[in-house]
Amino acid sequence: MAQSESPFCDLELRLFQRTDLGYPVEITLAGQQEFPRRYAPLELAEWTPGTDLAADGQRLRDLLLSDGDLRSAWAQARGQAPRRRIRLRLDRAAPELHALPWELLYEDPSQEDAAARPLSAQADTPFSRYLPIALPWGGAAEERPACIRILVTISNPADLGRYELAALDEAQEREGLAALGGPELRVDFLAAPITLERLEAKLREGYHIWHYLGHGAYNVRRRQAALFLQDAQGQTRATSDDELAGMLVGLEAEVKPQLVFLAACQSAKRDTGDAFRGLGPRLVSIGVPAVVAMQDFVSIETARKFSATFYTRLREHGQVDQASNEARSTLLTAGRPDAAVPVLFMRLKSGQLWSKEADARGTALDPTLWDTLRSRVEEGTCVPIIGPRVHGRWLPQPGEIARLWAGSKSRSYPFGDKEDLAHVAQYFDATGGGDWSRDELQRTLAGQFRARLPEALRPEGKFKTLTALVQAALHQELPAGAAGEPAPPPGWARLAADDPNEPHRVLARLNLPLYITTNCDNFMVEALRAEGKQPRREFCRWQDEPQSQEELAALYEEPTPEAPLVYHLFGSDEDKKSLVVSEDHYLDFLTNVLSRQERIPRLIRGMLAQSALMFIGYNLRDWEFRVVLRGLVKTITFKFDYMHVAAQLEDVDEAAQDAVHLFMQKYFLKTKANVFWGSPAQFIAELRGQQAQWEEEGGL
Repeated sequence: MAQSESPFCDLELRLFQRTDLGYPVEITLAGQQEFPRRYAPLELAEWTPGTDLAADGQRLRDLLLSDGDLRSAWAQARGQAPRRRIRLRLDRAAPELHALPWELLYEDPSQEDAAARPLSAQADTPFSRYLPIALPWGGAAEERPACIRILVTISNPADLGRYELAALDEAQEREGLAALGGPELRVDFLAAPITLERLEAKLREGYHIWHYLGHGAYNVRRRQAALFLQDAQGQTRATSDDELAGMLVGLEAEVKPQLVFLAACQSAKRDTGDAFRGLGPRLVSIGVPAVVAMQDFVSIETARKFSATFYTRLREHGQVDQASNEARSTLLTAGRPDAAVPVLFMRLKSGQLWSKEADARGTALDPTLWDTLRSRVEEGTCVPIIGPRVHGRWLPQPGEIARLWAGSKSRSYPFGDKEDLAHVAQYFDATGGGDWSRDELQRTLAGQFRARLPEALRPEGKFKTLTALVQAALHQELPAGAAGEPAPPPGWARLAADDPNEPHRVLARLNLPLYITTNCDNFMVEALRAEGKQPRREFCRWQDEPQSQEELAALYEEPTPEAPLVYHLFGSDEDKKSLVVSEDHYLDFLTNVLSRQERIPRLIRGMLAQSALMFIGYNLRDWEFRVVLRGLVKTITFKFDYMHVAAQLEDVDEAAQDAVHLFMQKYFLKTKANVFWGSPAQFIAELRGQQAQWEEEGGL
């Protein structure tokens, strides 16, 4: 069937990290109509299911919508748009909410009858757990394949008994999945042994879907999931989520699967569900458009029934969330008690699997991007300029910080722009006096970093700065784990070991002499140290009188790839008064730097003038980005006609590409500028792939 326009209206239900008032809840309809933020009670995290699916779903709804205004907002959204594509977006900093079976959630009391179904099983409410990675949304770029290709791996190691796990009936499983095949859907099976190497080789043949049937495990201490694949002898090999992610990232874009289906068979190990629930978001975060996983025990019969309906419906219309709802409805009709166990993680706003948003690659307006960038990197004439959107899971984005401040019980921010950190900081500086935003930024960053660290890495004691906390976490002595497991390695590898595309690590491996950051943290310094470098850290003294050339010469020796310089343009957390947080700070920074350009050392200006600039982790509307362009780039006279890379200009309509390109050309004073259209994660993943190719060819 041809793809058609979606008949559904978007509804995003978003829950944030807990506050003293409860869990903040926001409802957005059609991407524009935002209902006022209200709070779900803290008891939500303590909710547990019983044995009656309908009653459980109604109890969960009543607790979530216990606030009268929130309940009214939900009812109003339903009245305006009976057919809604519901995207549940849970804050990463609220892991307790991710563990709840949201697939049980009911609509409202009027639906409490024999025919009622959860939202995740209704035809009018396609439901998914939404994990955005900031792709440029657009129309279809790829038609539905004439034949959808599914690669099935049934991992049935010979020694499952030693793990107290049941063996699979491979013949029966093959028969059931093979029956789904036909002219429009081809099912292939990978023969045993199911090793990671053989799986990778088979996926390179080009499959749209990878279907895994087998067991998994979850290490609570490491917060790491694993699948029970096999070694060459057919014995169990626990393959970690970072190994699986690394394998998928390494695949060429044209052969990466667009959907991964993780089917855990019934077992005696309760950690199986955790493994699949934890692995789903992990795979979405590296660019897999959609992942179906099992969040708890699932019977073989339930997995079969769900798979059969899911693939049949997906083949017909290509909408993965709608197919998931239809498959769950089948389970409820059959009276399956584990009907809520399958869960869909998705980063597709439309739910359409075969479209531009299902393409995990970014695009560059000039196709020579990687060739020219390689030349600049190998010459050492490339300067990364690092923004706040590269922090990933370890620190909150500026918008998250602004929401935390604006939603605090002890303060009241009266305006609507609660995600604009500079505006929120300006308000609280004016009403709280002094350097409130600078002090609060340091407290927030340190608190958020500590909260996001695995418990085993959290150092004891108090630390005045985020830098001190990071150093303590990365360089403290740690004991070996259970069963002789080694302690996590020291340095940045502790935070980046499970993420092959961690941005600071990828950038550190470019072997460049100068890195400029508008962030106040020491992440780039630690990543360089982990690569055997001896980095130096300096910050812009934009509030001080310009220093003499003799003083500057002592501070700024010529950096080299072995001893690179990390320059904090908007201040370091080790010098509070240097931080640029509020609107006034940005305006004062611009005024001071433009009036006395020597506040940015001549050495740095000279290196910039002879280099290509590579912006990473900015939005066009970010204060950081605009001030960097006006206060730094526009004051530089570039000596060579190098192509500068303005990467990851998120949240800009695709139709505006030409206008954005002209905008960048203006600020680069008519030198070349290449806009990479995609997210920071996309750019870094592709940069890492290019690095590997350059190294194979003898570069870097």
